[in-house]
Amino acid sequence: MNCDADAPVNWRNIKQQFPRPNALYTHWLMAPGSLTKKLQSISDGTFFVRVLSEGWAYQSVSPASGLTQCGSGKLLMWSRRVLLGGHGENWVAAHSLIPITTLRGANRQLIHLGNKPLGGFLFKQRGLMRGDTQICQCDDYWGRRSLFFLDKRSLLVAEFFLPDLIGRIQPTSTNGNGHVQQN
Repeated sequence: MNCDADAPVNWRNIKQQFPRPNALYTHWLMAPGSLTKKLQSISDGTFFVRVLSEGWAYQSVSPASGLTQCGSGKLLMWSRRVLLGGHGENWVAAHSLIPITTLRGANRQLIHLGNKPLGGFLFKQRGLMRGDTQICQCDDYWGRRSLFFLDKRSLLVAEFFLPDLIGRIQPTSTNGNGHVQQN
């Protein structure tokens, strides 16, 4: 799977996406709050973060990513690719791009997370703001990405939902709002 946070795929608002994902994917793609907490809640204590790669990279960014507020052309960023999972299964492939301008003050610890989840840090920060969620289908996987703001400094996070996660979750029904209720 070769899907990045700034991959040149058709990232769109869910209302603009066609075909649309089924209700189970939509539930996960549009879930507010911390994906880490959501995964931990179904992992029975087996949740893990496996770092695939991380390090400094000069990254070209598209205007659609929202990161162009940091400058144009190639930007120096901390790039982090991880797998999130539980029960020995890989559930989510995630890619984060954090411009060097975001890594000031307490945010510097973002480059030292190791096997700790990014969401565990982000959702504890006062004043965290999240932009609109965009979705796409890449290599037969549905993914989402959001622009987050820490102290008005941006970072881009993309998460792709893998078959083992979808296979583990068995919806019992959907409520009238189209939200999936899980076992």
